[in-house]
Amino acid sequence: MTATVRDVMTTDVVTIGPDTAFKDIANCIITKNVAALPVVDRGRVVGVVSESDLVHKAEFQPEGDEGHLDSGYREPMRAWLRHALGGVGGASARDKALAEKADRLMSRNVVTAHPDASVVQAARVMDRYDVKQLPVVDEHGHLVGIVSRRDLLRVFVRKDADIARDVGTALGRAPRWLEPGSISFTVQDGMVTLEGRLEQHSHVPVLLQLVQSVDGIVGVHDRLTWNVDDLVRPRTPYLP
Repeated sequence: MTATVRDVMTTDVVTIGPDTAFKDIANCIITKNVAALPVVDRGRVVGVVSESDLVHKAEFQPEGDEGHLDSGYREPMRAWLRHALGGVGGASARDKALAEKADRLMSRNVVTAHPDASVVQAARVMDRYDVKQLPVVDEHGHLVGIVSRRDLLRVFVRKDADIARDVGTALGRAPRWLEPGSISFTVQDGMVTLEGRLEQHSHVPVLLQLVQSVDGIVGVHDRLTWNVDDLVRPRTPYLP
């Protein structure tokens, strides 16, 4: 893919400061319909507060006669491990339940993306750190946008005609061994079907890689054939 974070990110970012109160954060998340808020201090991202950070206050609320907030409740081990191994830093779940402002709620080791990073890179970072969105910062660390998982999906809603145009362009960059007109293709619902005959079997993965680099492709159906199967290893003669 060639699409970058800049192509899909949201630039109208809702932010809060380190001193923003819990109730104001909750109200902002609800009214602005966002899952997380970057915490900005002097133009730089210093943390992120997400819905899950706020929900800890409900999680640790006493039930029945349990008493005060800091009761005998303990978060499940799987939740503790997720927090401990997540790599994003910040206070414990219990500390967040007692927090009143953003600076006690936020995750401090913020995972960010650069505007010129590819959509592929952003998706892999989200998966690695188990985050749903990435603040986008420039080379000076200043916030310029935010990209979410939903934003990354935009590349897959391209029109088939646009995908077909780019597939044609990609095939035009193929090595000289690809004879003009030897390959045909169709695009339907983001699925590309390739048909034609090549001279060598080893040419197939080269073409597939070219086509799969086009933004918006859901999958490629390979119906290519070849004259010489140069990928088959010759049998070693048996010597008694």
